[in-house]
Amino acid sequence: MLGPTFGGGFSHDILGGVEQEVTRPQIGVGVVFVRAGRVFLAKRQGSHGEATWASAGGHLEMGESLEECARREALEELGVRVGSLRFLCVSNIIAYGKHYVDIEFLGDIGAQEPHLAEPEGFSEYGWFPLDNLPHPLFEAVRYALDSLRSGQYYYPGL
Repeated sequence: MLGPTFGGGFSHDILGGVEQEVTRPQIGVGVVFVRAGRVFLAKRQGSHGEATWASAGGHLEMGESLEECARREALEELGVRVGSLRFLCVSNIIAYGKHYVDIEFLGDIGAQEPHLAEPEGFSEYGWFPLDNLPHPLFEAVRYALDSLRSGQYYYPGL
């Protein structure tokens, strides 16, 4: 029986002590925040997609709903409590040496100001005009922001 893998490409066999390469995609969930024509982004560090601009997001945990995951990641990474969520898109992302099925939401944080609650995961951050975004964008966020503009909700990623 293989144990879960949440950051690497290998899983440890509990009974045999043998590592095996992960052969299935992982599930990622993200949430973007937009206020007055600006989106909150932070530069990733110490993980896949290093030095790309992203929002809050991470792995779906066993037994967790997509919305619960989006809210948990926003609180853990950016210290904000998310109110309503609106589905943006689902995408098949093969990038950074990984394969994810990713679900993105638009989240309402009211007047809260995000901050780096996990400073080891991000470096720079701020609110950026939707028509003048920093580069490069993390693939999932690139799809989410395109979805916000276009209304497209599925990105096959191939």
